Amino acid sequence: MPQASKGIGSTLGNVIWFVIAGWWLTILHIATGVVLCLTIIGIPLGMANFKLITVGLRPFGREIVSVEEARRRGVRAAVVPTPTG
Repeated sequence: MPQASKGIGSTLGNVIWFVIAGWWLTILHIATGVVLCLTIIGIPLGMANFKLITVGLRPFGREIVSVEEARRRGVRAAVVPTPTG
């Protein structure tokens, strides 16, 4: 979840991260996601790789929370999958 209150420190960290590692990490997530989506069994893992692209590009100023915590904070249903059982 992005955190708006992190300020200039996270912005500067994200710029440095993008220059040093973010761009190639994003390319690897895209390539791995495409390869995994070539098989039926790999599709869920490929989709997970595509979801990690934004975290690979801009990791600073984000917080990783559980699904329950995200729901409690009111994150949209499109971002957090709901169980069907």
